Amino acid sequence: MILLTDEPVPFTNRILLSKEFLTSDDLPPERAVVLPPDSFHAQSIELRTRERIELLDPEARSVELASGEKIAYGKCLIATGSRPLELPVPGFDLPGVHTLRTIGDAVALREHARRADRAVVIGGGLIGAEIASALSLRGLHVTLVAREEWLWGHIAPESVGRAVGEALRARGVELRLGGIVVAIHAAGGQLAVECGDGELLRAPLVAAGVGVRYNVEFLADTGLLELGRGVRVDQWLETESPGLWAAGDVAAFDDPVFGSRHHVEHWLHAQHQGRMAGENMTGERKVYRRVSRYDTRLFDLAVSVVGAPELAERWTEQETIAVGTGTALGWSRERLVAAYRLGAGGAIEAIAQRIGDEAEAVVPELTPPRSRGSP
Repeated sequence: MILLTDEPVPFTNRILLSKEFLTSDDLPPERAVVLPPDSFHAQSIELRTRERIELLDPEARSVELASGEKIAYGKCLIATGSRPLELPVPGFDLPGVHTLRTIGDAVALREHARRADRAVVIGGGLIGAEIASALSLRGLHVTLVAREEWLWGHIAPESVGRAVGEALRARGVELRLGGIVVAIHAAGGQLAVECGDGELLRAPLVAAGVGVRYNVEFLADTGLLELGRGVRVDQWLETESPGLWAAGDVAAFDDPVFGSRHHVEHWLHAQHQGRMAGENMTGERKVYRRVSRYDTRLFDLAVSVVGAPELAERWTEQETIAVGTGTALGWSRERLVAAYRLGAGGAIEAIAQRIGDEAEAVVPELTPPRSRGSP
């Protein structure tokens, strides 16, 4: 078995990178590596790092590396993940502007933060809020710019976004909501983030979390891509091409829990999908039907998210949302599809179970077809 990655190390704890790693200078980069290289050798896995795939040929069942080397496969798993989007504005490539995805990104951001007293964070999603919290805990004065009118405005109800925003404000993070960044300038040894209204936010450090782009360029001419949505797979995480599966960020999968095709861009989800795809590659026929869940902590505020918030058409509050507490439920017609919980408790496990139970009643069990993956 061969494992190819273009990163210098495999299987990084990406959750750690935006939290403890940024706040603590004592945490070495090695702590973010979940499995050391030796562990792969012990399992008869040939680990090849810093290898970039230029082309996958599903008919020939081979991949071509940047070096020109071709490797044939009987079965192959595509788990190439995603990379941060670069904001399409002048100056985004200036020194001192950071994104966060790899250990190298985290080391560079932390090193810069040691020498900075201020930071501007661009992006009102989960990663933007986490970076803002981490830098503020380091003692930097942080300004967060988000184009939405409340944090997480693209997937969360207003009550949740406003409460999260107030929690950040209470710890000193300055919010610029409804703001659009139009340029970043070098300004006397610092950076100046220019907003659409002409305001200049000056700081020596800028970090951005404005979305991701799937790493699927090597599949451009294969016919396996869902337009703008990564690799098209079924409930068994198998593509239309024999012997080829996909998991994680890149997988646009048929989700039997919600009866729709979508992505879940989260590290824990990728682990669960990867494990099940691996089992199916060995001959199992297991349907991937898991209610997604992820948790974060912003200063003292615990946040849990379950289900698929992007599918919610309306929101109700099971417990009134306030700064630091409350539960919001997301509905698609009369069906529960998602929930946000602020603070501990809130029966979040029971809510996740209910989402799964309602799916069982709505979406029938699937009969697995004969695997297309046999060589």
